[in-house]
Amino acid sequence: MAKVYTGKVSIPGDKIEDYFKLLKEAEERRAPFRQQLTDLNAEFYEHLLSKFSEKTAGKHTGIVGLFIDFICGYTDVESVDEITRGMVNTAFKQWWKRKVWDSTTPDQLTVALRKFFVFLATEKGIVNEKAMKGLQ
Repeated sequence: MAKVYTGKVSIPGDKIEDYFKLLKEAEERRAPFRQQLTDLNAEFYEHLLSKFSEKTAGKHTGIVGLFIDFICGYTDVESVDEITRGMVNTAFKQWWKRKVWDSTTPDQLTVALRKFFVFLATEKGIVNEKAMKGLQ
């Protein structure tokens, strides 16, 4: 089962190079998944432009862009199917509150992610029922 990484890590000074090497390897291994999500977000933006203003489309895709950063940097998820209800709801909202300084409300986060997952299901055929349940 996919996990969200939280908390602090203590790395001895003589192991720091090993840590950076492992971190780089993990980033390289996850690069295709990050690129897939980034491409889907770009398509999502174009889809939103057909219905909403540029400002609204930018706001929603900006939230999704930070969600991608969260998923790729703070979880061990490697496909859209592995994203859980808790990740899109509680974990992401807590991460947002700690890491992002802006006036976005939790409801706005939910709306943007719900629109993204509905877009994935209707336009791309990528259905994640667990994530959708967390966004209702």
